[in-house]
Amino acid sequence: MRQGSLSVLFALCLLAPALQAQEPYSQPAPEPEAAPQQRLEVVPPQDAVTRETSAQLMQLREENQRLKALLQQQQANAEAPLLNDQQQWFAVGGGVGVLGFLFGVLATRGRRRRQWLN
Repeated sequence: MRQGSLSVLFALCLLAPALQAQEPYSQPAPEPEAAPQQRLEVVPPQDAVTRETSAQLMQLREENQRLKALLQQQQANAEAPLLNDQQQWFAVGGGVGVLGFLFGVLATRGRRRRQWLN
């Protein structure tokens, strides 16, 4: 490795923690005393808007309950996978190791014979 690229790599390793640093948590400034009172003074909603909102709220709650029941039913019917994610990666790694070993044996098979001939 050349000296210049080694120094750049070293500099990046030293700067990596600084790049991942987070700013300290700052607390928000306290609000004036008049602000909470202003928030409490809300204009009462109209009856038609209230009824429409209530109807939408009930419809959304019913749909939410229906979807929750459907989700529970689907989760109960779902079959467990044969292998979990970690086991699948282990099997894939083992397969790659076996294939690499076989290719290595097949590739060096002809070289041994040539070495004896020399």
